[in-house]
Amino acid sequence: MSFPTFSIGTYAQDHGPRGKVIDYNVPIEFDGITINPGDIIFGDRDGVLVVPRKVEKEAFEGAIEKFRGEKKVKKALENGMSTVDAFNKFGIM
Repeated sequence: MSFPTFSIGTYAQDHGPRGKVIDYNVPIEFDGITINPGDIIFGDRDGVLVVPRKVEKEAFEGAIEKFRGEKKVKKALENGMSTVDAFNKFGIM
C-alpha cells in the first residue's frame, strides 16, 4: 500500500485479540545473548548492538574518546602525515 508506518511504545499497538502479553520489564535472551531491562539497544543495517546498563558510562566514554582520537588522525592525514606515521603516533586508525 506504500504508506509509511511506525509505532511507539513497549508493545505492538494492535496486539489485541491475536496475542497476549505474558510478561514485560524482564530479561530476554536472543541466540545466547541476555538483554536486561534498561540495556541500550542500537540497530542499523549492519546489525544490532546491546550496551548493558552496568557498563553504559564506560562504553560511551570510550566511544567518545575514540571519536576524538579519530578526528586527530583525520586532521593529521589531511595535513600530509602517512597512515603508518599516524598509527604510530596515535595508536588508532
